[in-house]
Amino acid sequence: MSSSLLSYLGSSTKATSSRLAYHIYTIFLFTKSDIKTTLIPVGCFALGAAPLSPTNSLSHAMQAIFWLWLHLLHFNLANQVHDPEEDRINKPWRPIPTGRITLAQATVLRYVAPFVCMGVSLLYSPAVFYAALIFAILVPIYHEAKGDSHWLPRNFMNAFGYACFSTGSTLIASPNRAQLDVPGALSIFTITAILATTIQAQDFQDVIGDVKTGRLTLPIAFPKFSRYTPMVSLLLWASYLTSVWEIGAIGTAAFTILSIIVGLRYFLLRTTKDDELSYVWYNIWLAIAFSMPGYWRFYKESAAL
Repeated sequence: MSSSLLSYLGSSTKATSSRLAYHIYTIFLFTKSDIKTTLIPVGCFALGAAPLSPTNSLSHAMQAIFWLWLHLLHFNLANQVHDPEEDRINKPWRPIPTGRITLAQATVLRYVAPFVCMGVSLLYSPAVFYAALIFAILVPIYHEAKGDSHWLPRNFMNAFGYACFSTGSTLIASPNRAQLDVPGALSIFTITAILATTIQAQDFQDVIGDVKTGRLTLPIAFPKFSRYTPMVSLLLWASYLTSVWEIGAIGTAAFTILSIIVGLRYFLLRTTKDDELSYVWYNIWLAIAFSMPGYWRFYKESAAL
């Protein structure tokens, strides 16, 4: 084999690898902002809510995380194709505003994504498929039918979307992928209710962009009242969660203090940068709340076996 052919093959392989890395990073950027806000907390929830079993292997955990990420990509493609102008204001680093991918190309991916998600889900069980199917129905209602334009349907649809995330990923992480057990179902019902009453925490940082796009979120509709809601709702949920999942006195005190800190941040610190940091703290609170079923599984359920 001549040196020129080897050089050509080497440069061709390098160019292919470079293009592949470029496209992988572009796909990653669609979901980047939801890694810490959704993938990590819901992933922790799914692994904790799944029943303890020797067959609940690392493989199941990795598949659950991948399934969750795939559905996040589906949602983010729909979201970013639907209103790229909002991203130019709120998140200008995303792939469409930066020109890494055209709107037409992203639109094709947006309509392919739900079929990929449902196809992958069908490989696991009908129950996982139904979670993907319901999510696929919710996404166009949320975006194309403008379900996100008013705070009330927005909050509830966000909560039901998380319920689909949680159901599918918990089933995949479980030994029995066809059916949730009672603690798993209770976990998903509880976390859905929590998100329905606290998800407005994500909207404070985006008020400027939401006003320009005509979206009526809770902080826009009730700018003063909405600042009270995180503290009240987080404290109420802290009391319920630490009770139902049998958290000890030290853990209960620590989680209650965290709830107060997060609530006070939203009430007292009101700049956009403050709200961005408060949202990080809210997600820490949420990740802990999501992990409580796992604590109960490990320390309480296993002790009773």
